[in-house]
Amino acid sequence: MTKIELRLVKPEKDRNGRLYYYFRRNGRRWRLPGEPWSDEFMAEYRRLLTETSARPAPEEPVADRRDYPRGTFGRLVYDYLASATFKEKKPRTKAEYQRVSEALAREHGHKRVAHLERRHVRLMIDARAETPGAANTILRQMKILLNFAVEDDLIVASPIAGFKELAVGEWRAWTDMECARFEERWAPGTMQRRAYVLGLYTGQRKKDLITRTRDHRKDGGIDVVQSKTDEELWIPEHRELTAELARGIVGISTLLVTPVQGKPFSEEYFGAWFAEAIEDAGLPGDCVLHGLRKCAARKLAELGLSTEDIKSITGHATGRMIERYVKGADQKKRAKRAISAWENDQ
Repeated sequence: MTKIELRLVKPEKDRNGRLYYYFRRNGRRWRLPGEPWSDEFMAEYRRLLTETSARPAPEEPVADRRDYPRGTFGRLVYDYLASATFKEKKPRTKAEYQRVSEALAREHGHKRVAHLERRHVRLMIDARAETPGAANTILRQMKILLNFAVEDDLIVASPIAGFKELAVGEWRAWTDMECARFEERWAPGTMQRRAYVLGLYTGQRKKDLITRTRDHRKDGGIDVVQSKTDEELWIPEHRELTAELARGIVGISTLLVTPVQGKPFSEEYFGAWFAEAIEDAGLPGDCVLHGLRKCAARKLAELGLSTEDIKSITGHATGRMIERYVKGADQKKRAKRAISAWENDQ
């Protein structure tokens, strides 16, 4: 491994053991190109140092709907945002759709929808190939907008029907060893440990973790109405969670609060803050907050619980991901029995 001592740069290995270098700041990371100290490596490093330390420039105002004649992409965006189809979405979904749609309008607003071809969208996706998640977000929103264009008689058919998303690696479950390392780094009573325990023993998503309050603790469990699905859950408190919440909870309404000011977390700050806690524990880059949700499902599957039992905790709408963990747990048990029988026969 090339020794490198550059501020905010850390080496990481992927699942195949390949070594990459990442620039990490403000809870985000960027992969650096080439070899350490090479011209392209240092040029990108200096660019990231400058751009991430400077206050972001104000975003260019979005043009008014009246600025775009019918048939333009910008007018399509604002007609969609004014439609009943859009307005019936949940607030969180609406905010995301509007953010992505208006960004597309700023870039392509005065172009004609009828002139849009499949190759144009391919270029948009290829330009974001280094961040496949972001590329797929653009593609999904383009599909929504172009389907609306069909309904609005701007085009006969969507030119990107059947366009496949880029492959994105799934966030994996934490291993038992990684859980132990995190627990070793963050002692009971720290807010990092509380966040970890709450995530692991409830199996909930980020927003549902940071919005839990003392009032949600009822009858030995925690009430959750999942922000993503509206699924109503009551999750019995695991004894480890009960013990952790008993440490310093007096006077705190929200179960998780910012360490310095003691205020409720925003989603963005909580994500960045917990990412730093993971990094400080020396865990790999693909070990993320959402992996605790998957870790909960894995641990429950390894106890031999059914898919429906596990869904009663995690609130998954479908059992596809959980069935994979259940199948994996069953395979391990069968394999152990098989080898044991083999050994006893010798």
